[in-house]
Amino acid sequence: MMQESVYCRLALNSGVLERVISDLRKNKPSEGLIQILTVTEKQFSKMEFLLGDYHGDVVNSDERLIVL
Repeated sequence: MMQESVYCRLALNSGVLERVISDLRKNKPSEGLIQILTVTEKQFSKMEFLLGDYHGDVVNSDERLIVL
């Protein structure tokens, strides 16, 4: 696993993409890491979804942080 959170942004052309990347550079956090992966619409449309069985388990814990 490479990430904690994934955000997706549609850029209609390379000019918009460069602007988005420029804005991220200007507003990056003082700590942490931002990784950018650019994929074409055709590559994005070939994404596969792999789903396991659904378990409706109830988390019954007094821990302060639970990562699901």
